[in-house]
Amino acid sequence: MKSFYTQAIREAMARAGRVGAADPRHAEAWMRLEHGTLDALSPAQFQSEVEIALACIAAASAQENESLAESFGL
Repeated sequence: MKSFYTQAIREAMARAGRVGAADPRHAEAWMRLEHGTLDALSPAQFQSEVEIALACIAAASAQENESLAESFGL
């Protein structure tokens, strides 16, 4: 299921040189742990949070990432 943020997260991953590095759903889920709404983030904050989310995804197992995404309905 695509969320409103899927494309923006893909673009942020591309800017970070990490095209296809992770499922955008997983990145969004990690971002939502810290930010209830992503609309309030500036473009620079959004970029930074995507990069932090990628680090979290790398540190977690595939099952942990999927479970987190599912917990947010993603």
